Amino acid sequence: MSEKTNLFRFSFNNYVLLFVVSSLLGFAVETLWCLLKNGYIESRKSLVLGHMSIAYGMGAVLLTLILVRFQSSSALKIFFISFVTGTVTEYICSLGQEIIFGSVAWDYSHLPLNINGRVCLLYSVFWGVLGLAWTKSVIPFMGKIFSGIHIPYENVFVGIFLVYFIFNCMLSAGAALRMNERDAGKSPSNSVEQFFDNYYPDEKMHKIYANSRSIEDIEARNPQTSQNATG
Repeated sequence: MSEKTNLFRFSFNNYVLLFVVSSLLGFAVETLWCLLKNGYIESRKSLVLGHMSIAYGMGAVLLTLILVRFQSSSALKIFFISFVTGTVTEYICSLGQEIIFGSVAWDYSHLPLNINGRVCLLYSVFWGVLGLAWTKSVIPFMGKIFSGIHIPYENVFVGIFLVYFIFNCMLSAGAALRMNERDAGKSPSNSVEQFFDNYYPDEKMHKIYANSRSIEDIEARNPQTSQNATG
C-alpha cells in the first residue's frame, strides 16, 4: 500500500461520487441476481425516479468513512468493526423502513440466529468479510483513482445531483405514504394526494418496489417473530 494512498483524504465530492456509482452498481447487481435466480427482471430500485439502490450507496460510503483510518490495522480488528457496523446499520435501515413506510425489503426470519428477522449471523459475517476486503483492496484502489481524476465543474454536478436526490427522496416518501393511506381506505383530501393517486397508483408502486412486502404479509408468515419486530 503506497504512502500516497495512506495519506489520501476522501473529499465530500468523492463520497458523493462513490455513493452514486455504488447505488447504480447495486441496482445492476440486484437486477442481474433476480434474473439469474428467478428467470425474470424485476425492479430493485429504491426511489421512484432513476435506477439506484441506495442501500448499496449508503453501505459503500459508511464502510469507507469508518474503515479508511484502519487500513493498517489487523484483519481481526477490521473484521470485528465491519461485523458490528454492518449489523447495526442493517437493523436500523430495516426498522426505519418499517416505521416510515410500513414495509420491509428483506426478512431473515427463516435463517438461524436472527434478531427480529432484520439481521442474522450469516449476513453479519458477510459484512465482516466485505469490510476486510473493502479496507485492504477497495479503499486503496479508490484513493488512487480519485487522486488521479479531475472532473470539470465538479461542484456544480454534485450540487445538481444533491438537489435531484433530495427531491427524489421526498417524492418517493410521499408516494409510499400515500399508498399506505390508500390501503387504509383514505380518499385523497388535497391536490398533492390526488397527484400521487394519479401518477403513482398502487399498480405502479408495486412494480417499482416489487421486492418489498407489507408488515401484514410478514406477520402472516411469521406470527412469532413479528410480535417483537419493532423491539
